[in-house]
Amino acid sequence: MYDIRFMQALFPAAEAEAAAMGEKQPGAEHLILVSLDFEEGSARRVFERAGGNPDQFRDAVVEQYDEALRSVGIDEAGAEIDDRLPGPPDRTAAVYRSAPSAREVFPEVVKLVKRDKSRLSGAYLLLVASQMEYGSTARALASMGIERGVLAAAAQAEIDELNV
Repeated sequence: MYDIRFMQALFPAAEAEAAAMGEKQPGAEHLILVSLDFEEGSARRVFERAGGNPDQFRDAVVEQYDEALRSVGIDEAGAEIDDRLPGPPDRTAAVYRSAPSAREVFPEVVKLVKRDKSRLSGAYLLLVASQMEYGSTARALASMGIERGVLAAAAQAEIDELNV
């Protein structure tokens, strides 16, 4: 039951987060951003265990988007471009659509939760995200100085405490 409520909160909020950042579909970074605000708090604790400030992750993600634009010769920030574009259409379909990074992360999270006979939490999202070598999430974490192995260890420690 808890997992259903978690997902019912996670997915729509990730879609809204992606739309607010000018993305059509939420990726792993949006799942993480949303989980940082969840009351259960495990994602925030993982960042802190890893020596990072969870409140800096959003800025790190935005910087990765802006860097991607600069790499193709666009000097404007993504937010400036987004201001000139029409907003995302209202979500009318019940089907949840996500970017490849979210489709990569979430099934692995579910496998781990089932393996551990645990509850879904932000810590699991970060454990799986720590395995990603490429993409906005990996670059944002690297720009924050958070090593993937350190993040994985911090996420696993949090999960172990949650599962006691």
